[in-house]
Amino acid sequence: MGFNGKSLVLIGTILFIFQIANFFSIEIITPELERAQVIAAIASLIIILIGFLFKQFEPLAGEKADLKGENKFLFDKNIPDDVIDELAWGSETILTSTAAAAILIHNDGVNILRRGITSSKEFNPGETCLRSIKDMKLISLVNTKFYPGRDEFYNFCPDIPSILVVPINNKAFILIGGWSAKCFTKSDEKWINNWSKKINNIFAKNNI
Repeated sequence: MGFNGKSLVLIGTILFIFQIANFFSIEIITPELERAQVIAAIASLIIILIGFLFKQFEPLAGEKADLKGENKFLFDKNIPDDVIDELAWGSETILTSTAAAAILIHNDGVNILRRGITSSKEFNPGETCLRSIKDMKLISLVNTKFYPGRDEFYNFCPDIPSILVVPINNKAFILIGGWSAKCFTKSDEKWINNWSKKINNIFAKNNI
């Protein structure tokens, strides 16, 4: 059994049941024994609580997909070096620290960065991406298999299981594809959303 939230909850529950059974099997109860029982019960409940908290931060990932495409790092040569440095750092961090398989940054009709498993075809944003920048809200597609507009992302990365569309401003967004369904955590989304705000400030300073 792997170490995860469910394991902790199970272990804590078993320990709690054992200490209750042990308490009722004792004939003579002393103050020292009572204190030990209370400490054991509290310890068991803490383990169970940690298990529940651990489960909330676990990615609900499905099976890793066998994605078709080449691992590339492409960027617009007309973008200033300091901007590219920031985009390169951020995209590398996302690819290595989350379950992301592919990243694309689109600005004003141009794909200024593509990294990870990518298609060789040109990506053009469709209804989902345009809605994200119009409403300025992150859109999470946890399982593209059941999303009717999934064809929009075929030229991003074919058969990508999950997608995040993160708006930067009203003409730019970050597109992130995950290795499996339900693979991005709320922490991932929050970090990437904050990074998009930093990118917007950098774009504004460089008149991009």
